[in-house]
Amino acid sequence: MTETSEARIKFLRGLRSVKAFTPEAVPPEVIDDILEVGRWSGSSSNRQPWEVIVVRDQEARRKMGEWGANPAPTAAAVFLVVSTSDAAAFDEGRLAERLNLAAAAHGLGSTVATLKGDGIGAAREFFGIPAERRSHTVVAIGHTDMEVRRARPANPQPRKPMPEFVHWDRF
Repeated sequence: MTETSEARIKFLRGLRSVKAFTPEAVPPEVIDDILEVGRWSGSSSNRQPWEVIVVRDQEARRKMGEWGANPAPTAAAVFLVVSTSDAAAFDEGRLAERLNLAAAAHGLGSTVATLKGDGIGAAREFFGIPAERRSHTVVAIGHTDMEVRRARPANPQPRKPMPEFVHWDRF
């Protein structure tokens, strides 16, 4: 493995969900860069079935918490609401992961959250999302609160050993 490959693999393996953020704002040019990475995400037949709503307003972020988005929505600096056609769940996940990776490339923390139950319709109405659009995936982005992160207990669920994860040629 080359030094470049090793660094890239280390970066990819290091992506973690972050749910505790500092109040520090994320500069608009960084948000633009993250969105540009998302814009170039792959999709089935290059349909690009998504649109993203950038939510910076504190009151709107608070409402998203009421609608099921976790972490506490006022914690993250920005929320990206992903809206897709109903047939694009796989592509929606691809986009969310790319937004997370782009945030990490900027040294930011992020996590994928979902709106739940009646919150899906409430968010659709609040943000003016058309009824035919699927809109429940949210990507929270901000500066990681390292103090809170360090205080968390060690991961009680380690990764599966490779033989339990992968099967070669047959299950």
